Amino acid sequence: MAWIDQNLENFIRKEFPDRIINAYHAYRTWQSNRYIWVSTILTKDGDLHYEYFQDHVELHLEGKFQSEDYRSFAKELRVRTARIPDLTWSRWQGHSQCRCTLQHPTGSWEELLSAFHCIMSIFDPIIKDFFEKKHQDTSTDAYNGVIEFHECELESEHVSLETCSLGQLFSNHLVIPDYQRNYCWEEKQVKDLWHSLKEIPVNGKYHLGTIILQKDTTGNYAVIDGQQRLVTLTLICRQLGYKGEMPLLKQSFRSTASRQHVANNRFQIEQYCKRSHDEKLCSKLINDLIFSVLILTDSRLDLAYTFFSNENSKGVPLTDYDLLKAHHLRFVFNEKQAEHLAGKWNSLTNQKYRLLDTTLSSHLFRLRKWMRKRDYDSSQKLRTKEEFSAALIIPEIPPFGEQFEYYEKIQGGTHFFAYAEHFVGLFDRFEHANPVEALRRHLKWESHSRYADVIETLLFGYFLKFGAQYLAEALFCIAGYIAQHRYTSRRALSYKIREFAKNSEIVMMIDQASSPTFFLAECLAGIKISGKDIDEQGIELRFYHRLQDLFLELNEEFTDSTIIEHYNNEYA
Repeated sequence: MAWIDQNLENFIRKEFPDRIINAYHAYRTWQSNRYIWVSTILTKDGDLHYEYFQDHVELHLEGKFQSEDYRSFAKELRVRTARIPDLTWSRWQGHSQCRCTLQHPTGSWEELLSAFHCIMSIFDPIIKDFFEKKHQDTSTDAYNGVIEFHECELESEHVSLETCSLGQLFSNHLVIPDYQRNYCWEEKQVKDLWHSLKEIPVNGKYHLGTIILQKDTTGNYAVIDGQQRLVTLTLICRQLGYKGEMPLLKQSFRSTASRQHVANNRFQIEQYCKRSHDEKLCSKLINDLIFSVLILTDSRLDLAYTFFSNENSKGVPLTDYDLLKAHHLRFVFNEKQAEHLAGKWNSLTNQKYRLLDTTLSSHLFRLRKWMRKRDYDSSQKLRTKEEFSAALIIPEIPPFGEQFEYYEKIQGGTHFFAYAEHFVGLFDRFEHANPVEALRRHLKWESHSRYADVIETLLFGYFLKFGAQYLAEALFCIAGYIAQHRYTSRRALSYKIREFAKNSEIVMMIDQASSPTFFLAECLAGIKISGKDIDEQGIELRFYHRLQDLFLELNEEFTDSTIIEHYNNEYA
């Protein structure tokens, strides 16, 4: 084989002056570790190149050419060279069919040069042909199918449900109502949608969920649900060169954040489209992407959200918070109030989703279960929706006496929205308290975080009862109690930790205490196992040391002499 060194590199550079050459031949390295690669006609794309490696000349697809975006390109290379007996496709860098080896002698410089010319003569025309097609006009003509919605049941039933394509949707006067003018999709949602669109089969339909429209007297269709998807699809079709109607391009967004999301997503979509080599994608979106479309003429939004509380036909369920919005709006019969509550809920889920999810699905959910000594399955589908749905009532007796206790029965409608907003606001204050921040910081490693999560839930229960007074002392007592499970268990299984927290009855201790002193005293009395007694090195001892660090930081916040004495005995 031709020995790879600086002399050979210079020879190859002289023979291919218009191409990019890269080589590795460090002093005292084996021939098997050396290489010389030459760019294809795509001289700016080094991820696609010809390479002399281990006595053969090969075509290598690396980097972006191994991604999903270039699947059609890689497939065309393989298909068009499948009948050439001197080529063998194989795995490269963990990806199948990304390396094509040419069977050609390379014993001398002349033979190596001949091998390079041979493989270039095969692949360069294919690469050129493929990318020239990409730069041709690939715009898609306007949709020419059925435009009007059937609306056969609108007069009698005030609602019509039908299936239609994206092109049919775009061909109607879609508008975004003022209270829905909040576009909030970020990179992850756009990326997920883009990858979903690649699943559209050839000569087949692909269902992308439900759209809810409300028809007004002027013939406009207000988008009640589906705005995020439709706006993003509009941006995609625009970038792909669709020539037909795209009514949402005429809509404007009031908030700076929404306009920024549009700008960011336009750039992201532009990058996706540049890397996509499916010239039929736009046509497939317009004609083969279908939706279940619910059309209303009645102005009552509660009717729309009644339908909205079903899973979409694609098989991807709506979130618990989508379903809770739908469920509780059914109890609101004033249209203006329903619109107001829907707008506030949208803002809460869009701008404070983490706070809402942590408050309802983690802490309040557990506290409500533990208050009634009930177990639960953390993987149960729609468990948050079921927990915070309206409780059963006797119709003749109206509900009254709202106190916003975390464990109270949930009243349907306005009470739930106020309940959620109230507790999200409290949790926002709670998590910025110094003891909470210290807890998260010191117990975020290893399986310690599973204990920190449960400790935080119980501490939030204390905060809801007594506020920030003696919060550091409450953390000291709760953490010491829950730590007993860590000191006596070889494995930190999440469901076992939650079960221990439930059986500890700390939730009931807090609820029954009329003052922090009663809770602190009772919780301290329940701590029977000390971390100081751990003899062996291991995760149990490491957990104890993290608690030492935590309370060393907080000990100056302790004001009660009993707590200080316990701290000195246990951790100092």
